[in-house]
Amino acid sequence: MKIACQLGDMFITAAYAPSGRATCKGCQGKIAKEELRLSNIVDEDHYHQEHHFHADCFQLKPAFKNATYKDIFHVENLSKEDQEKVKAILEKLQKTEVKKKPQQKKINPKSKQNKSKKSDVGDDSDSDDDYKGTKKQNDKQTKIEQKNEKKQVISKQSESFQNVSDEEEEPEVFVLYDKSQKEEFKKIQKELEKKSMGQLKQMLKANDQKQTGNKGELIERIADCMIKGCLEKCPNCSGGRPKFNPIQKIFKCPGYMDDTEFRFCNKSYQPQDLKRIPWVDV
Repeated sequence: MKIACQLGDMFITAAYAPSGRATCKGCQGKIAKEELRLSNIVDEDHYHQEHHFHADCFQLKPAFKNATYKDIFHVENLSKEDQEKVKAILEKLQKTEVKKKPQQKKINPKSKQNKSKKSDVGDDSDSDDDYKGTKKQNDKQTKIEQKNEKKQVISKQSESFQNVSDEEEEPEVFVLYDKSQKEEFKKIQKELEKKSMGQLKQMLKANDQKQTGNKGELIERIADCMIKGCLEKCPNCSGGRPKFNPIQKIFKCPGYMDDTEFRFCNKSYQPQDLKRIPWVDV
């Protein structure tokens, strides 16, 4: 009996193994020479496939569920005993329903774990409620502690930043000041902050002092002149204005612009070497 399939004609054969080289497709063991074997064969002009089995390992194709042992090729060449054996095997396989093995769904271990957790929750709802309540309280307490810690860190950072900013905002000339002069300087600063930029520049102009810079710089310049006196122009070049270096604690004149050319000076002075002219109130 031959049945047509996509690859060609399919049929079953029964024979004695001509050698011991064939492998059983059922148990993967070798089929001994001259041992009874059953085979599923697909034959076509350009294609030939043979699947050999031990008689007891034979797997019947669904297409042959209605076949009889007489439909098996070469079965007549077997001994009567083996013919009866093949007949019994075929009838037994035909009685067994040939079903496709259901494909198992892949289960995600995480989802399985979640399901088990959900089932546990369903089984013990009271304990779960207690657990949730305790967990919420713990989470709430943890959040409060974290907020407090953040506040402490922020306050410490702001304090340190304030200290640094205070140090940075301290005028450079303070390295030459004593305690009483610093206090007087700060008082003058507060008073000058009430004045406008125009008023501050007029005060500096009246005392022949530099008038460029932001409001803070103008205030510091005026306060220093009020306490220490106004700096005169460089005695060396007679045009530049000595600038204070707080690290070296000296004054140094860079030079000045004379019409179209800049005249370099670079003369250094100790603070006591420069004359200070008394401040004139406007």
